[in-house]
Amino acid sequence: MYQKNCDRCCRPSYSSSEKGEWLCPICGQDLTNYPFFDAMTLERINIKRPTIRKKAEAYRKGYAYMKV
Repeated sequence: MYQKNCDRCCRPSYSSSEKGEWLCPICGQDLTNYPFFDAMTLERINIKRPTIRKKAEAYRKGYAYMKV
């Protein structure tokens, strides 16, 4: 379970997913780019997101195998 803290309303927000848009359920502020914390230990979690270049390389490699 993940936690992000809202700067606007000073309330925590919880989610089980690290993907997608993350809005504060209290005030509606976008928390997508805020850091993740473990909801139980409150330790910061560094989630590595692949860059667009890495995504493109992976797509090309996977797509190249389909060509005959």
